[in-house]
Amino acid sequence: MTEQDTEVGQARVPNRWGEGQRLRQEILDAAQRLLEATGHPDEISLRAIAREVGVTASAVYKHFEDKADLLWTLLDTAYAGLADRLLAAHRDALPLGAWAGVRAAVDVYGRLADEQPRRYDLMFRIAPTLPPRRDPLEVPSKQVLDAWRDVIIPQFPDDPEAAGRTAKLLWTGLHGQIELWRNVSADVHDAELSMLRNALLTALFGRC
Repeated sequence: MTEQDTEVGQARVPNRWGEGQRLRQEILDAAQRLLEATGHPDEISLRAIAREVGVTASAVYKHFEDKADLLWTLLDTAYAGLADRLLAAHRDALPLGAWAGVRAAVDVYGRLADEQPRRYDLMFRIAPTLPPRRDPLEVPSKQVLDAWRDVIIPQFPDDPEAAGRTAKLLWTGLHGQIELWRNVSADVHDAELSMLRNALLTALFGRC
């Protein structure tokens, strides 16, 4: 047994055969909890994650090559969750009309930084600081852009290229508004952010 293995507890009941995916998810959940508690990946380690789960550090390495690999996996999950929330909000509002679906998705995104600030930071502030992904062809944020495109397409039924461009402009515009307010104002008013979102929508779609 290595020194690394003796530093973590043995409280967790070992997985039965075929339960490796459950342990993998428990590791990811523990990493997310620690990241939300500390606010930055530099303040957590694979050993700390192992202790949180109740396994040895070597068990973590069976599922992830290193901390960067684990964090990129967390990013995949975070972006997928955001894309699902956007599409769900859009779908649930569609009975009220296609534009109501757009507004619902925009409102969900607008609340993201307030409701899940640590996850927001992981996606948009921490991600750029991580070592390059081993597979550069896989860009986890693309699934969010795809979701925005699906939300926007009904507004441009005959011009999918315009829908794609507008999806990019909408996402970058909303993100820029959130980031600016988070950095320049300690007192962010919902009414002000709503006004900015309405201005962006009017510029892109001619309506809010």
